Amino acid sequence: MSERHNGNRRLDSWKEIAAHLGRNERTAIRWEKKGLPIHRVPGGKRQAVFAYIQEIDAWLLGQDGKATVSNSPVEGMAGPKQILVDVAHATRSANKTHTYSKWSFVIVAACVLTLLVLAETFFVHSHISASVPPFRFTQLTEDGKYKSTFRTDGTMIYINEVEGSRDILVAKPIAGGPIRKIPTPFANVLLEDISRDGRTLLVTSFQGMESEKPLWTIAVDGGSTHRVGDVLCEWARWSPDNRKIACASGTSIIILHSDGSEAHAVASFQSVPSRLLWSPGGQELRFLLRDGSNSFSSWQLTFGKENGNGQETTTLSKLQDGKGVCSDWAWTEKGDRFACLRLDPEGKSSLLVQPADVALSNWPALDAELPVKLQTIVGVARGKSDNSLFVMVENSYRGELLKVDPKSKTFETYLEGLSAYYLSFSREGQWMTYVNSVDQSLWRSRVDRTEALQLTKGMEVEVSSWSPNSEQIAFMGKQPGQPWRIYLIGRDGGKPIEAASGNDNQGGPSWSPDGKELVYANVDCSQTQTCWVRRLELATRKTEPLPDSHGLRTARWSPDGRYIAAMQPEAQDLLLFDIHTRRWTKLAGPINGDNIDWSSDSQSIFVDNPHGEHPTVECVRVVDGHRTIVASLTSLQNMFGTMGSWVGFDP
Repeated sequence: MSERHNGNRRLDSWKEIAAHLGRNERTAIRWEKKGLPIHRVPGGKRQAVFAYIQEIDAWLLGQDGKATVSNSPVEGMAGPKQILVDVAHATRSANKTHTYSKWSFVIVAACVLTLLVLAETFFVHSHISASVPPFRFTQLTEDGKYKSTFRTDGTMIYINEVEGSRDILVAKPIAGGPIRKIPTPFANVLLEDISRDGRTLLVTSFQGMESEKPLWTIAVDGGSTHRVGDVLCEWARWSPDNRKIACASGTSIIILHSDGSEAHAVASFQSVPSRLLWSPGGQELRFLLRDGSNSFSSWQLTFGKENGNGQETTTLSKLQDGKGVCSDWAWTEKGDRFACLRLDPEGKSSLLVQPADVALSNWPALDAELPVKLQTIVGVARGKSDNSLFVMVENSYRGELLKVDPKSKTFETYLEGLSAYYLSFSREGQWMTYVNSVDQSLWRSRVDRTEALQLTKGMEVEVSSWSPNSEQIAFMGKQPGQPWRIYLIGRDGGKPIEAASGNDNQGGPSWSPDGKELVYANVDCSQTQTCWVRRLELATRKTEPLPDSHGLRTARWSPDGRYIAAMQPEAQDLLLFDIHTRRWTKLAGPINGDNIDWSSDSQSIFVDNPHGEHPTVECVRVVDGHRTIVASLTSLQNMFGTMGSWVGFDP
């Protein structure tokens, strides 16, 4: 696992990265496809991302200076026939809980990256009642695509979805039926709002990374488009009567007529207004302002009578600040109730509903929370009846394995339906181990997935490795509250046993050819000097650091036993340790991935470069360090999601 860079402050989440950019998280994620330097924590949780402020600032200035390698063909490459790549995206699991509510409503969970879920109850009466029938959840989509903004006319749901590297529009019947792509002439399109009659969508379009975008209307079936004035908006919302549009442009809020005329700024601020929301009567406009790197406040503009210039007067008032600020919100159809979505620092959500005349500053923390348990709710929108709301629910992660033939350079699904990563195959090619991407448990099965057996429970597992005789499995596991340790378990299961004494954080294990030793590199080191590549003698359970290996990671023993390969994370160099001379030499660099795989004849090492404009898998020849590209990962980079934390070979 790589160390923090001294003098270069690290941002440790999409939330912090987006805050530094002054944009929302959706924009930050999209910008990664344009080259924004995002890192993922090797050896840690697969969804963990981080970035360095200096790298981001340099990229914004166009001074990132990416390294390139020659794309020469593979000649006489010895090794396996297929390269396997793990691609992570999201899915969901519905939590079918019995619950009750002050009022009944429809919940559509637009599950991030995957699907929609329908839940409904029936109206009973205006006070809390335990007799309300339980929610019924019906899955609407399972297309594996990232979804964000959504609006409904009561019959259809219109959704922003990511297709490859593009933002597109799709429609889904609430009553059931296939998702339909809405044709548009735009390179990228973002859904802003839907008209009251359900016939027209308000959208913005963009080509690349621009934050303020031109405003358009488009028919819900993808018919003719019309440019709305010449304003550029980051957020835009129709007034309830569709006669006006509120637009967040730069740090100002602009009001214009729906035909684009008479655009004028009504307020300006120190940061970009977001989450614009009109009240049902159209007299108030609510929005959020960023107060700091991770803090927001909510505000309201109240519109009064026209002044002498024919423009409405406005009054600005603060609604909330601090931890209780709504991250998203919605009025019900009649406007008599208001829903507020809150997210705590740990990512837990609460959906609160109160009478609309209760001031947000007076809202209790949890007393108004609806008893809806749908994982983490991340967005909310108004339904078309007064007892309905739509909510977006965050997904759990799902991995999809892909294989590529070096001759055709095309990717296909490998072991369809297996949500797994960190695969390892026995020497004779009959067995494999893999980590379930949902609960991080270790499994063993034959390579055709028969005779599957769960080997671990209650611990997080990453890299595993088969002994040369295929009788034992060494793996990197983490018990709750404990460091990463290497465990041994038999092929047919049993109780995992720690391979060595001590309490250092041990990385992925690699076997010596005789099966008597393991080699590993430390992870999660607080200081570079505490991270080493170490040999572990199984008979004595003792470890010994290799000379001059401090700060190295991802150690792998060659099949012939002559070398140990490892990565130098800061310089991004691939190093070789000669077992006989006990010296390290640089073989190649820079390499920005964290996977090392030896060819079966020990003549080549395969590495990955998943970050940057041209992600690849490369073959590095041991005799002279010559590098050739064996697979381009560009098509995977253009998919939404996380390019997998594991790259390896089938038998």
